[in-house]
Amino acid sequence: MRIVQLSDLHLSSQPLYGVVDTLAALDLALQRLATLPAPDLLLLSGDLTSAGRRDEYALLRSLLAGLSVPCALLPGNHDDRDNLRTAFPEQAWAPPPLCCQRIDLAEGTLLLLDCIVPGEEWGEVAARQIDWLESACPHRRPVLLALHHPPFCVGIAGMDRIRCRGDAPLAAWLARHEQVEALLFGHVHRFVSTTFAGRPAIVAPSPAHQIALQDGQLAYTLEPGAFLLHDWRPGQRLCSHYVPVVVSPTQCYGDG
Repeated sequence: MRIVQLSDLHLSSQPLYGVVDTLAALDLALQRLATLPAPDLLLLSGDLTSAGRRDEYALLRSLLAGLSVPCALLPGNHDDRDNLRTAFPEQAWAPPPLCCQRIDLAEGTLLLLDCIVPGEEWGEVAARQIDWLESACPHRRPVLLALHHPPFCVGIAGMDRIRCRGDAPLAAWLARHEQVEALLFGHVHRFVSTTFAGRPAIVAPSPAHQIALQDGQLAYTLEPGAFLLHDWRPGQRLCSHYVPVVVSPTQCYGDG
């Protein structure tokens, strides 16, 4: 199964900071997606909009409407749960307040865990999130778990201060659920690969701006935007490809 993961769109009709054209960045990402073999699912893993406004979600919906691939949405700290639910009522949302989803694919299940804390930049896995995981996690199917905030440090001090809290309860839950094969995240605006609770843990970059890899105050950088393509063979492996949004010419090697 192929899952394309787009994260941290920060979609807005106006350039962020007067510089970052997130609308153009998403358009480029969708053009790049169209050049790839069709995925089974497009996962949008949080910070879908810049401010969680209704007009921003309406803009996102219009851009996704022409896609032939199904989409699954997860909120981030820049999103608004109520406006997100209203704009995408067809999504398989869990009962409020959490915007969690269980997506059953051909050979496995994707669990989208809402870990946002309204009004805060950091996230949290608390009792409510664990309860949902317990109720939604299948017992006999391979599982991928997606959250917006990673529950570990990535070496960027400003991002580490606003990571997901509640890493111990999440790790304890994972220890009881071996069917969870890997975890997917956003939030950091950089590609990061590590492990968490003995599982592969993959953080997606942004198709728009990236977070500067530096100490001190948080800063953004106009490094090339990108997304991830996950080739998932349940029960075997997860192979994640970094895909720049700018299309370069493909050169063939000949008969070999």
